[in-house]
Amino acid sequence: MKRLIADIGGTSLRLAHQHDDDPALCDPAIMACADFATAEDAFANYCAKYKPDIDMLCLAVAAPVTGAWVDITNNHWRFDVAKLAAAMGLRAYLLINDFTAQAMAHRDLLQYDRSMPVNRRQILRDGTADQTAPLLVIGPGTGLGVAALVPAGDDIQVIEGEGGLVSYAPRNSAEDMVLAHLVKEFGHVSAERIVSGPGLESIYNCQTGDYKSAPNIGALALAGDAAALSAVRLMLQSLGTIAANATLSFGARAGVVIGGGIAVKLSALLGDSGLIDRFDDHGRRGPYLQSLPLYLSVDPLAGLHGAAAAIDNRYLARRITLV
Repeated sequence: MKRLIADIGGTSLRLAHQHDDDPALCDPAIMACADFATAEDAFANYCAKYKPDIDMLCLAVAAPVTGAWVDITNNHWRFDVAKLAAAMGLRAYLLINDFTAQAMAHRDLLQYDRSMPVNRRQILRDGTADQTAPLLVIGPGTGLGVAALVPAGDDIQVIEGEGGLVSYAPRNSAEDMVLAHLVKEFGHVSAERIVSGPGLESIYNCQTGDYKSAPNIGALALAGDAAALSAVRLMLQSLGTIAANATLSFGARAGVVIGGGIAVKLSALLGDSGLIDRFDDHGRRGPYLQSLPLYLSVDPLAGLHGAAAAIDNRYLARRITLV
């Protein structure tokens, strides 16, 4: 089948298409969700511009996948993917979570796939990977995505979940203060209320009493601004805690890939942020974590590459639905 590949996050929509038996992504485009009232409008805009010859849609979404209805967690889009595919005249669709796609983009870490480009990741720390064990993929963007790849014979399976919505667990007085601030606003405070773009804004506001956008805070931190650096470090150290918790929960002895849109933009700060120290600082299971390799995903189209691979995964392909 000729495929339209889509990855919808809280902020951006990424689209590309593929010809039969050709893994190359054609006409990749990154579009702002805020520019379109509906997902249907955004897809129509892409198809009008590039006129792809397609008969199937593979769609990765930043939302729970429980049926054809899609309710993007951190933006205004709500739609029925079956109706969307039918309106586009397609024969079939596959709907997956966005971090299922992110995880599939790093399947070579379990499958020894030497054909995949090596420039999609940076090594944050060398370690000893057990490729018979799960691989964790986690990352902050507009929300916080979490998934795990699990070896399954000669293939792999993905554990899809909502790990970004687990309860936030502070480790020091600064994090206690941020949590107390957010409890007043939200009641329950999930991990992604702190470890995400909006979370970074909340941290900065709590610490300074001022409001700035996440991109501005990141730019200030990269320029050495003390208040912005403090906010970024708290967010990244919290990511270290959450990643360690997920690694232990999944038994992710193959290692951890940090993805999402924020970490790569702040990559120059990761080494001194305390993220790795916090990941390793886990009491009796510190040695378990300290031996693991840590990677940074640097591919801006990782979600599209992973979504395309999902179509050919024997376990995810079972979910392909005819229109």
